[in-house]
Amino acid sequence: MLIHGWLGYKEMFRDVAERLAQKGYNVVVPDLRGYGSSDKPEGEYTSEVFSNDLFSLVKELDWTSGFSIVGHSMGGHIILDYAIRYPETLTHLINANTSANLKRSLLSRFMWWMAIRMYRSGSFQKNPEKMATRMAKGSFKTPPPPEFIKEFMEYSSKIPLHVGVSAISNCYNTNLEPKLPNIKIPTLVISSQYDQRDLRKASLQIHKLIPNSQFVVIPTGHFSINENPDAFAEPIVSFTI
Repeated sequence: MLIHGWLGYKEMFRDVAERLAQKGYNVVVPDLRGYGSSDKPEGEYTSEVFSNDLFSLVKELDWTSGFSIVGHSMGGHIILDYAIRYPETLTHLINANTSANLKRSLLSRFMWWMAIRMYRSGSFQKNPEKMATRMAKGSFKTPPPPEFIKEFMEYSSKIPLHVGVSAISNCYNTNLEPKLPNIKIPTLVISSQYDQRDLRKASLQIHKLIPNSQFVVIPTGHFSINENPDAFAEPIVSFTI
C-alpha cells in the first residue's frame, strides 16, 4: 500500500506502482481523506484519523494478516502512526523523505511555521500555478517536467483549505519520535541526497530510533517518487522479497 504526502494524490505513485506491479506485487494506492477523489468532510485531519481510515481499508481488503506499507513525506508520518497503532497488520514498513518531528530544530520549526502560515492565507488557492511551480522546482534535483507541474497544480489546488491546514498543522504539532523505538516491524528508511538538509537529518533520526531499521539514500530531490521511480522502487523490492 502506497501513501502519498501533503498536497499529494494517488497518481503521484503512478510510476512506482507500475514498477512494483511488474515485480508481482499486488499494489493499492488510496487517496487520503480530503485528497484526490476521496470525500472532503469538515473536521480534523489528524494522523489518528488517517490511520483509522487506512485500517478500515485494510479490513475491507482482507489484508489484516500482513502487508507492506510505503509512505512518502507526510504519508511517511502517517504510516509511522499507523505502525504504532496497528503493528499486527504489517510485515514491512517503508518510510521516505519524512520527519517524525517537524519541530526537531529551530530551522525546521521556523520553515514549517512559515509554510503553514502561507498556506493558511490561501496563497495556493489564489495563485496555484505559481505555488505549484515553486514547490515542484524546489523538490526535484533536476528541472521537473512541465506535465508534472500541470498535474500537481490541478490536483493540489482542489484540496479544500481546511483539509490542507489541518493535516499539516497536525504533523507540525505531533512528535512521533519518542514512540519510534517501540516499532519492531522490519523497517526501511529512504532518504534523498538532494532533499532539504533538515529532512535528510530527520530521516536519519527515524532510522536511528527504529531498532534494526535499514537506511538507504537515493540520488533525487524530495519528490523522489516522481523524479526517479526506478531508484525509489528498487530498494523496496530488495527489502521486501
